[in-house]
Order: sequence, then C-alpha cells, then structure tokens
Amino acid sequence: MLAVGNKARKTINKIMYNKKHFCGLTLLIFLTVLCMIKTGFSQDRKLPDKSIRPKVITFNPDSTSYQEIFDGDKDSVVFYSGVVTVAPNKSGDDHSTEIYEEMIVVLEGQGQVRIANQKNLDIKYGNIALIPPNTEHQVFNTGTGNFKYIYIATKTKH
Repeated sequence: MLAVGNKARKTINKIMYNKKHFCGLTLLIFLTVLCMIKTGFSQDRKLPDKSIRPKVITFNPDSTSYQEIFDGDKDSVVFYSGVVTVAPNKSGDDHSTEIYEEMIVVLEGQGQVRIANQKNLDIKYGNIALIPPNTEHQVFNTGTGNFKYIYIATKTKH
C-alpha cells in the first residue's frame, strides 16, 4: 500500500468532500464541447492564429472572491470564464451578453437570472442557465447563503 502524507490525505478528503464541484465542472466541460459542436465551430469558423495548449486550470472552490478561469484574449480561442460568488440579498452587475452566448453553472446556493423584458430564471445547485447573445441580464442571490457559480461565455461572431 502506498504511504500518503497528511497534506495529501487532507487534499484527497477535501476533493471527496467537494465532489459536487467536480461533477459540476465535468458537466460544464461536456456542455461546452456540445455547444461547440452544435454551433459548427470546428467546421465553419476559421480559428485565430493562437498557440493554445491543453492545460489544467486551478481555482479555489472555497474562495468568495471573483476568480477568472479563461480570458479568451490570452487563455483560449473563444472562451471567457470565471467563478463568481454573490452574497445573500446582493446581485452582480446588469450587463448584456452582446456577441457572446453565456452559460451559468450553479455550484452552490440559489439565485435568479433577471432578464430584460422576459421571464426571470430561478436557478440552484444542479441547474445550468443559458443566456443567448444580445441579452440584458443580472444575477441575484435569492437564498440565505452564498450563491456561487461559474459563467462561461463564448463568442458567437468574430
């Protein structure tokens, strides 16, 4: 049997404790690839001349500060992504998706995506919201604890 140090054991225990985050990230990756296939990304678009290499991105699932995951200008071809935590009774900034399609993958808590001139979307752990291009929206925390999510935005036009 392989001897595991205390630090490694604590890390493994934390990963197992936070396996819901791992499941959410796995689903997130699957849906992202599915969106790329659906939009014909690999067939219809010419990729910018960038040297993007496979990599693992690390984020702190316990942090309540904003964490950028991908910046499409330097980290990927078309993705912009980050981890956002919204405190109870607070909201993110009102903004438009413009030329981007955005997914919100809930990691913790419950909230609401308020969309201009449309029905609000109630979301919680286990939900993924899709916000189409050119959509004004704002994310609110409707729960009593922190509302944490990963957003993924991808360009729909160059």
